[in-house]
Amino acid sequence: MENLVLNNVWDFEIAVEMTFLAIASFSIVLAYISFLEGRVRDALVGGALAAGLPILSLIILNLHLLKPEASYLVFTSFQPSSWMPYGASGMTLLIITSAIFTVLVKLNRKGVATHAIGVMASLVGIFVALYTGLLIAYERGIPFWHSGIVPIIALTMGVVGGLSAYSIIRPLDTRMSFSLGVALLILALTYIIHVHISLQGPLASSYSAQVVLGSIAFQVGILIAVIGGILGISTLKIKSRYISVAIAVLGLISILALRHALLASGAWELPIL
Repeated sequence: MENLVLNNVWDFEIAVEMTFLAIASFSIVLAYISFLEGRVRDALVGGALAAGLPILSLIILNLHLLKPEASYLVFTSFQPSSWMPYGASGMTLLIITSAIFTVLVKLNRKGVATHAIGVMASLVGIFVALYTGLLIAYERGIPFWHSGIVPIIALTMGVVGGLSAYSIIRPLDTRMSFSLGVALLILALTYIIHVHISLQGPLASSYSAQVVLGSIAFQVGILIAVIGGILGISTLKIKSRYISVAIAVLGLISILALRHALLASGAWELPIL
């Protein structure tokens, strides 16, 4: 095991950055749905989240993962083999389209342009959610991340992030709290499946899976996801704004904890000299 080294580059700050993206990614989807339903205030809040949170993510990415003086190379030296420039472009496009959508809604524009921008922003949001999984799934050298389930986990985290935000915005909307409950249970299930498959994989993958099983972040994240999922489903019969907000908070904590566990437990297998 001496040749196995845990990831120490993509740490808690990157988990926070990706959590911001998860919230933003489906906030814009739900913002457009709110617009279609005539809920202008909800559409404005979701649009603002989708435009603002990726800015914070880019700042974290710039200061922590990249050298500030070289970060512009992600855009100017586009490397097709890396998902990072695609992600940075997606985040930028999400900021722009969400901002334009929010302004159009604020101006009470309900024409084709608003719908077109809303659809475009929603598609970009879904891509951004997937990107946070694709980025690490294609990261070389860490077998624990090399799984087709990782992008599904990332997409589910985006759904949980957006529904958590909207469960706070619309605490008495049973559709939001129930859907959030289902999404949390799916997240817990897919995550556990990923860990189980990893246990059967190469040495570095199996080692990472054992590390994640013993981590507090994983244990808390899964427990919270299951509790939040059960509570969310229970809102079909129990209607309370406090329960909805509590489920939303549990949802946000779970995606942050599980994302951190996934990143921190990734291990490289170094050659034995």
